[in-house]
Amino acid sequence: MRRNLAAVVRGLVIAAGLVALATGLVGAAEPYQQTRAFHRVVECEQQRSGNCFDSEPGSIVGRRIYTTTSTHTDAEGHTWTTTHTHYEITWQRADGRRQARDVTSAFYRAVGEGTAATLRLWRDEVVGIEAAGLSHWFVPESGHRLSGWLHLAWLGTGVLLWGLFGWWDGLFMLGFRVLAWMFMSIMPVWGAISVLAYGWSSGAEVVVQVVFGVLFTGVSAAMLIASLFFADW
Repeated sequence: MRRNLAAVVRGLVIAAGLVALATGLVGAAEPYQQTRAFHRVVECEQQRSGNCFDSEPGSIVGRRIYTTTSTHTDAEGHTWTTTHTHYEITWQRADGRRQARDVTSAFYRAVGEGTAATLRLWRDEVVGIEAAGLSHWFVPESGHRLSGWLHLAWLGTGVLLWGLFGWWDGLFMLGFRVLAWMFMSIMPVWGAISVLAYGWSSGAEVVVQVVFGVLFTGVSAAMLIASLFFADW
């Protein structure tokens, strides 16, 4: 009886993983095509030196610096925290609408409240801002939606693998592995979407991004692998 129940539960887990994986891939199709369309405008902008995105005048109406702190726990129960500093500006469009987004520290320091800006638009969405001789570009909303669907597909893959090869050793370890598995996808997914939207970067910036991405993903993978063998330590 117990063996039959275990088989049924495993089958349900596998089915849930397949449904999440399929749903994520199907849902990703539309934002993927939209982000590709955005990339074609980016290529046009690069080849023609402007005028492929729409533009409208705007102004900087707010700016602030804030920090976020994340707490992490490894398979041995050790915890540590990381703090990230955000540089946020708020701009106002010609019709009075306002929006706040994070920018680089260099762009943040170059502008102030009241600074005139040129907003670059794609399908009425602000995807870039130019001010004080600098520019900052954002991944379009379709890229963020694509990220969500890809993370769902990645979660489904993990559930499927757990259903096929996993075992039960407590709710804490299950939650820990789910978090580690999902953290593994953050940098690869976001990196792929950035490349899809804007193409490959060059120079020192891309080296820093790749190194940081490999380290972040590697730490998450190491935490997951360590948890799989935790019972044997």
